[in-house]
Order: sequence, then C-alpha cells, then structure tokens
Amino acid sequence: MASRSTLQSIQALRAVAIFLVLLLHLVSLAAHYRPGDVAHVGWAGIGHAGVDLFFVISGFIMYLIGHRQSAGWSAAGRFLYRRAARVYLPYWLWFLVAFLVYLSAPQIMLLKPGQITDLFHSFLLIPTWTPQLLPVSWTLKYELYFYAVCAFILFLPGRYRLSAAGGWLLYMLTGQWVCSQPPMAPCEPALFLTMHPIMFEFAMGALVGFLYEQKTYLSWASRYLLGLGVLVLLAVFVVYVFFAIDLDANAWNRVVLFGLPAALIVFGATLAERDQQARVSPWLVAVGNASYSYYLSHLIVIQMVFWLLAPIAWFPTLLMMGIACAVSLLVARFGYRYAEQPLLRFGYRAFSRQPSGVSGQPS
Repeated sequence: MASRSTLQSIQALRAVAIFLVLLLHLVSLAAHYRPGDVAHVGWAGIGHAGVDLFFVISGFIMYLIGHRQSAGWSAAGRFLYRRAARVYLPYWLWFLVAFLVYLSAPQIMLLKPGQITDLFHSFLLIPTWTPQLLPVSWTLKYELYFYAVCAFILFLPGRYRLSAAGGWLLYMLTGQWVCSQPPMAPCEPALFLTMHPIMFEFAMGALVGFLYEQKTYLSWASRYLLGLGVLVLLAVFVVYVFFAIDLDANAWNRVVLFGLPAALIVFGATLAERDQQARVSPWLVAVGNASYSYYLSHLIVIQMVFWLLAPIAWFPTLLMMGIACAVSLLVARFGYRYAEQPLLRFGYRAFSRQPSGVSGQPS
C-alpha cells in the first residue's frame, strides 16, 4: 500500500496536467504565428483539462494534509504560511523574468508597451479584470483563496470543520445568483473569484481525498475507475469539440466537462497505486515534481522561441513547436533544481517542521 507521503500517482497526474496545458499553448501560439499551417486547433482544447486536473489534485492534497491537523491559530498559521510561500516565491521569480522581457521586448509576449497597467495587482495576485503579466497566474488566485478557506477550517475544532466546509459550498452556490459573469455589479473581482464555480473542483478533490482515506474499496475496482475516468474525459472532449462549447460562456461548462472526469481520474489513479494495480513511470514523477516551474515558465519560453523562429519562412512549424516544447521543459527543469527548490528551502526555514501528509504544490 502506498504511503500518504509517497503518492507517486499524484505526481504523475501533475505531469499529465502540465503536458495538457503545454499542448494547448503550443498549438494556440503556433496558430497565431503560422495560421496557415495550424488551421484546426479545436482538438488542442483538451489542454484546458490540465487546469481542472491541477485543481482537483490540489483539493485532494489539501484534504490529506489538513484533515488530521490540530485546531488553532498555530496549525492554521503554519499551513497558510507554507502554502503562501509555495505559491509566491517561485511565482515572483518568473514574474521578474516576465517583467524584464516585457520592459525590453513586449512584442515577445504579444503585448504592447503600457498594456499591463496593474503590475502591483499582478505581483501580489490580487483579483482584477485587467490583463496580467503572467497570463497563467489567474489559476494561482483561486489556489490562494482555497488555501485561505482551508486555513480557516483548520483553525476550527474538528467537530465544526464539516459544517464550515458545507457553509462554504452553500455560499458558493448562493453566489451563482449574485455574481454569475464578470464584470457585473455588484460583482467585484475578488467577490467573483470567491463564488466562481471552478472552486467546486477543489471541493471535488477534497471529496476524493475523503473517500480515498476510507479504504473501503475492492482492489480490483481501482483500475477500472481510472480507465473509466479517462474514457469519460475523452467522451466529453468529443462533445466539447463537436458542439464548439465555449468554456467562458458559462462558468459551469468546464466544471462539468473537465472537472468531473478529473476527479474520477484522480480517484482511480490513487486507488490503483494504493492497491498496487498500476505502476507509475519515474520519468512522469520527475516531471510532476517540477510541474509548478513548468507551469510558470513554459509560456514565456514558448513565446520567445516562436518569436525567434516563426519569421523564418522555410522553418517547419512542427519542428518549431517541438523545439519550443523541448526548450521549455529544459528551462523549467533547470529552474526547478537551481531556483525553485533553493527558494522554498529558504522560505520554509522559519517553519522547520512540515505538516504531515502529502507535500502539495499549486497548478
């Protein structure tokens, strides 16, 4: 049986999630730079599911980390500090890189000088309607909000935690009638974020974590749950492409289309590992360990490679995409080893004792 602290299936799923996001951005940017060569990009929309998989994984991990923690300010404060350090320290590094690129050559990032007007909000990940310096940072705002909710629940004695979680879900459901789509009054950016349906994907992950901890499932069923999750994801993706569903038209679209299959996949994969029904590739685990560095850096790297190679008319588009993918993976791996890990060691020094459970990271 896999230990809660060594769930390699979660790291492998993180690798799958980052490859899905990478695919989406590779194809969409290639379509921008070489529209004649990449005419049909709808199939790459499955890359959206990478974010939903990250969110479900985050909810799963936070449940495993937090549900056995003692109540009080100490546990909640330690949890919130470590989560904030986990998000902000690597993010600020790549924010600085993006800022330098933006100052020297904003066209690389497909921006105009002065287009980014809320650098303070972008730096601190404060919700806003304006473009962000790192476009992928929108997900981190939901992560931080979810961590704040978890910290509040950790502060409470155990007998009140389930009621608090239920109250949070009720608040979000009620909010759908108050703040359905931006930018609508009285829908301020922060209010919209706290009520967004995508937050239910974190709740799905926490529910999966609860069910995983029950250990009441037949071992033979785990492999079928994982396969079923993959099949459901592929089926809903066909529906997404065939009906040209706009994920932004209704905030519930991606929760239903990609969030539910992601929860089933996480449940199946973790059960399969627990019951020794599946083997996890060490290479996928290594990519998953560095997935946050991949997530933060890949878009900048891809944009730089495309900016350099796309003007060369004879250079094949597929080769350009392959080079961009390879370079982004190398840069992220280097950044993880020589920047992210040292930064986190420095940031965690104030709290030398790590909470029990699976070590988590944002999407």
